[in-house]
Amino acid sequence: MEKKINLRLFFMGFFSMVLTTVLLVGLFHGTMERAARREVKQMTDFLAKACPSSDDVAELMRFEEEEKRMTLIAADGTVLYDSFVDASEMENHKDRQEVKDALEIGVGESNRQSVTFNHYSYYYALRLPDGSVLRVGTEMEGLLDGFRDTLPSLALVLCCMSILSLLVSRLLTKKLVGKLQDMIWHMDGKQGQVPREMLPLAQAMKAYQQKKEEGEKWRQQFTANVSHELKTPLTSISGYAEMMESGMVQEGDIKTFAGKIHREAGRLIMLINDILELSKLDEPGELGPVEQVDVLRLARDTVEMLSMKAEQYQVQLRLSGNGAFVRGNKTMLGEVLYNLCDNAIRYNKPGGYVQVDVSVAEEQPVIVVKDNGIGIPLESQERIFERFYRVDNSRSKATGGTGLGLAIVKHIVLRHGGTIEVESKEGGPTKMKVIFPPQQEPKEAAKQVKKKEGTA
Repeated sequence: MEKKINLRLFFMGFFSMVLTTVLLVGLFHGTMERAARREVKQMTDFLAKACPSSDDVAELMRFEEEEKRMTLIAADGTVLYDSFVDASEMENHKDRQEVKDALEIGVGESNRQSVTFNHYSYYYALRLPDGSVLRVGTEMEGLLDGFRDTLPSLALVLCCMSILSLLVSRLLTKKLVGKLQDMIWHMDGKQGQVPREMLPLAQAMKAYQQKKEEGEKWRQQFTANVSHELKTPLTSISGYAEMMESGMVQEGDIKTFAGKIHREAGRLIMLINDILELSKLDEPGELGPVEQVDVLRLARDTVEMLSMKAEQYQVQLRLSGNGAFVRGNKTMLGEVLYNLCDNAIRYNKPGGYVQVDVSVAEEQPVIVVKDNGIGIPLESQERIFERFYRVDNSRSKATGGTGLGLAIVKHIVLRHGGTIEVESKEGGPTKMKVIFPPQQEPKEAAKQVKKKEGTA
């Protein structure tokens, strides 16, 4: 890893230097070229004022320069004077772009390869008062030649900077790897001084590692619990079936054993469904179809659904409330009500009651399920929402509980942004209170529900 970091740092530095050099060369060349053109224009303006006529050739010759080419051209394109070449040997310049523009509009300029010198040149031309054209040109190749002369020096500087970059990258890599090693030691609980700037990262990584280990431990425990819970009904089903297959069961008892197999199979199906439901709730994402749910109507449907079970357990099931609306998943909210009521019925006693109340307190929808059943010991109240936790294992199995109902309730309530509170004591009444966050526009939701009821 150290070698890879070192190479990447070096190449980053190297390419940065190359790119900077190329940009600087381009910028410098552009600046020099603009300065050369400006100088040509200024010289042409000066000469046009000093020699305003084609008869001033002698005066023009006084301003000859080695780097600037001066040309005087008649209105018909005939070259009258050139500071670099004998004018009599030159062809007609009327078709030259800068001369053509100067004759038409008074000024002209162009960049091209010089036919005479085979160099890249810049020309600037002005029309004089007598109709002739004064042109000044300069070779741009001279600028490029200057850069070519500096290339060996630039290459040497680049090599020196590359060597320096390599040394610096090695030093930085050693320091970085050393700090990372200290951070890893810190995460493992070993001695190692973590740099102050890396301490938040080290703490976050350590917390993540601990959370990951806890999650792994929890998954292993959950897997063990699932295996145990699935094994129990499967063992019963297998035992009863084996007895029937071997002829150990009398013909008159077959119906009884078939009923036991059916009950255990139903318990197994219920357990699998609850596990699948929890797995779905564990997955991050949307709640599914979301709507304004009339919780009082949902509670009324739940009470009606569980009325026969309440009669079977000799428990009175009652409903009260003034209505509340929760924006959420209707099916999930129905499961909350069903599991709370079902739990209250199963862990009750003959002659007991289960009271369901739906209301709004301080703009927060509230569901309260209260019973006068067997109660929950104080030491178990914090654990009843854990998966597969049972206050009384023998009673749970006798009543057909899976130990996952309240875990599902808690997950659904949390997914809807709510909280759940428990008030109970052993042998006394139990109250489960679900509080949802304030809902937006509850009046509008009520109007929509009433409108739907009227339409139906």
